[in-house]
Amino acid sequence: MTGVELDLKLSAKISEDMYLLGDNIGLSLFKARYKDRFQFEEESFQTVRTGAFIIIKKPSTMLVLAKGTGAHEREAFITFKGTSSLYDALTDLNAGIKTSHTGTPIHQGFYYAFDSVLNDLKTFIGELKGVSMIHCLGHSLGGALASLAADWIRARSSRSVKLYTFGSPRVGLDMFARKCTSRLSSSNIYRAYHRTDPVAMVPTWPFTHIPTNDADYRIQSPVAAIPWEYHKIKHYVDSADSAGSWEVLQNNRPQGYLDSTIERWLESDGLVSFSARSLELVNAALMYVCKKVLHATGVALVVAGATTLTLMDRLAIFLHKAVEVSSDVSGWVFHLVKKMASLIGITMAEGTSLTVSFMRAVFLRLQQRIASMVQSAGRDLR
Repeated sequence: MTGVELDLKLSAKISEDMYLLGDNIGLSLFKARYKDRFQFEEESFQTVRTGAFIIIKKPSTMLVLAKGTGAHEREAFITFKGTSSLYDALTDLNAGIKTSHTGTPIHQGFYYAFDSVLNDLKTFIGELKGVSMIHCLGHSLGGALASLAADWIRARSSRSVKLYTFGSPRVGLDMFARKCTSRLSSSNIYRAYHRTDPVAMVPTWPFTHIPTNDADYRIQSPVAAIPWEYHKIKHYVDSADSAGSWEVLQNNRPQGYLDSTIERWLESDGLVSFSARSLELVNAALMYVCKKVLHATGVALVVAGATTLTLMDRLAIFLHKAVEVSSDVSGWVFHLVKKMASLIGITMAEGTSLTVSFMRAVFLRLQQRIASMVQSAGRDLR
């Protein structure tokens, strides 16, 4: 592991205290709490740049850029505040894919949000002197932007970069996840998430979390009456206080689902409830079936490129083509669609025709239900 990571409790607390930055009183409190860690020079709260400390207010995000002091000499901090305004982009079922500033495919909503602060980030990084370590932090949508910042910095700098996210959604496709993990090294990525946090489960296919080797930090959380309760930053702070260290959380991550586990689940006839585990299994099963289709038919699923088709359109067309081409995979496609349909209360009888329009309708209704839950999570981040 390169350099020394931030303490788990400190990382969570900084991410929480970013929500203070809504007015001058909150800004003053933030400065008081971190005066021994960050270099502060000005009292005003707007789009401000003075010396080593910058607070940038943008329509879609809040960003703090600060050079460290005291125990954090030769370090810098880049911290994003979670923002409800980005949830519209996250849950947009017609959202497309954009090529990131490092050349890999990512969610277009995150692309535009990050692009809005990129010039400020370039200026800050360009003027850093004597800094060998950069910490990037964020909760929720702030974690997604922190991930893009860490990836961009590491692609252009030899400095060590460490990334800490709490309840972050998936940012990009497999190529982004692999490239970002390789640039940063999984040992420098601290992705903490509650087991029942819905935001950490989206966007679903074809997006992928970083790091790609499952070296993340899973936090046990109960099934709450409000499904999105454990997305709130206050619960992450409480969990961090309870765990005490990253090492305690390190072994909580379960191994990925075995193919045999996915197959048994797909073939089972039991009722499927709309739960965190069901969403995990659906996503794993979807990737499993897509790989099975590719292996059996050679038909590739194209998710990037300029087109009027949404991701759900492309998935429906891809699976329909597989059903027509190969009897070996048609059964698995049927089981997959049946499970997804059951999550939204649709019972599929044997022999149901898997038309493009039917599958697309199932996919969209499931995505709409997930989007509604995620939107609710975004209304109360604290």
